[in-house]
Amino acid sequence: MKHLVLHAGAAKTGTTLVQKALHANREAFETRGYAVLVRHDFETGTGGAHAHWRRRGASIDKVNVAFSRLRDQLEQESLMLSHEDLFATVSSFRKGPIYGPAADVLRIAQEEFRPERTTLLFYVRRQDRFVESAYLQTVRMGSTLTFEEFMEPVTAERLHWDVLVDQMREALPEGAELKIKYFESIKTLTARGFVRDFFKATGTGVNPKFTFNTQSVNRGYSDMALQMALFGNGLLERDDARKLRHFLDDNFSNLTHPAPRLLTPEQRHELLSALLPSNKALHDMIGEDGPSPYVPDNQ
Repeated sequence: MKHLVLHAGAAKTGTTLVQKALHANREAFETRGYAVLVRHDFETGTGGAHAHWRRRGASIDKVNVAFSRLRDQLEQESLMLSHEDLFATVSSFRKGPIYGPAADVLRIAQEEFRPERTTLLFYVRRQDRFVESAYLQTVRMGSTLTFEEFMEPVTAERLHWDVLVDQMREALPEGAELKIKYFESIKTLTARGFVRDFFKATGTGVNPKFTFNTQSVNRGYSDMALQMALFGNGLLERDDARKLRHFLDDNFSNLTHPAPRLLTPEQRHELLSALLPSNKALHDMIGEDGPSPYVPDNQ
């Protein structure tokens, strides 16, 4: 393989927006020799092997299986793969360090694809907002846990982005490109600017065309949707729960209704204070000017 481009999340950092843009510009990638796969394509084309590992606790050998199946199907000489759960599920920090298996997954990707060039793009998000968004996503997908129950096993030590970045860097071959970016840049770049910046970072030379409504992508559950989902998830069968999810997405998102209040101001401050040294180290890794944006609100 000539060029392997991996966009591995993190989840809840604009991945849906990016994947819609990749899908809309698939032909442009193909003319440059890149196959484009987003999460759904990857899972369908590889028989769900990766999902068996990350969701059901199967051996990490399933990741080898998924990548080898994908390799054998490719017709292009390069690959652009975007999958927000490539390294683990969004709530991996409930069981151990955030995206703990990342290094192993990257090494397997190198073994299976043997690319001449590798580019890894990874977006981070301020940890207080990340855990809140991760919780809402688990409820959206069927969980009945309260936020307090969800957070019970979580410690600040499991949320060190800088440690994860070090692990990813060590797992990549010499000369690979590791690009870490702040999700929060979307506020100043706007959705279209965020996508343009992502496309530039891939190193593929593709400039995005926008054939979809970028403003309708970035939404989540409102507080009312959360309460209805928690109630419905405990009662409904799988198909009906999916219908409820779509109904809540369309009618009770945080674009039209108040967002949930999950962490208290005191909990938010305590978490960010504990993570301050880690987030300063992360900021140095990213290499942006000025102070780290991931600080308690009064600092």
